[in-house]
Amino acid sequence: MNRATVAPRPLPYHLLEEITDGFSEERKLGVGAYGSVYKGQRKGGEIIAVKKLHSMPELNDQQFQKEYLNLASLQHENIVRLVGYCHETRGEYVELNGRTIFAENQHMALCFEYMCNGSLDNCLQDESSGHDWNTRYKIIKGVCKGLRYLHEELNPPVYHLDLKPANILLDEKMTPKIADFGLSKLFEDERTRVPASPIGTLGYLPPEYWSHRLVSNKLDIFSLGVIIIKLMT
Repeated sequence: MNRATVAPRPLPYHLLEEITDGFSEERKLGVGAYGSVYKGQRKGGEIIAVKKLHSMPELNDQQFQKEYLNLASLQHENIVRLVGYCHETRGEYVELNGRTIFAENQHMALCFEYMCNGSLDNCLQDESSGHDWNTRYKIIKGVCKGLRYLHEELNPPVYHLDLKPANILLDEKMTPKIADFGLSKLFEDERTRVPASPIGTLGYLPPEYWSHRLVSNKLDIFSLGVIIIKLMT
């Protein structure tokens, strides 16, 4: 079932600094290829996950806008929800080659609903959790529904291209939500493509990708199969 569309709200960088205690190590939830994620708690008690994006050449204004538009359009109970964003350029004094200079620093962040039970990857590694078959089946079914939404209910469809336990988050009811769309692509049709840059994670990619670098909706399905096997065993 799709959720009512709620537009992500702009959040000033100083507020994100405040609710994450200056992006402290104690607040850090994880680190990815494109940024670090921090737990932020607002004065009203709302908890969000703040993904502070790394400063790198490939993350320019155009790329940030593309990622934002891709994420903001996703509205499904099994897709993690984008609740806010930050894109600011501030003049700041910084250290460079032993000198203090005044320069413009760009700050970009994406803010998501907070998933209190972490990632499926952590759940699978924690042998003491001992989740029963009903819980595991619920997770499998939820991931399948989320993937069907991306592939069949969106026009054009979205291919995630890095589906794995670390990119599936769990809320307080153990409802799974697909996350981390940094490598995702919009495709106008279902033809097989050859990507310009490497994608995915070792162990979750099909043979046709390793042999010919071919990408289609089947890549996500193969990754899903690996996840199901891990959950069942």
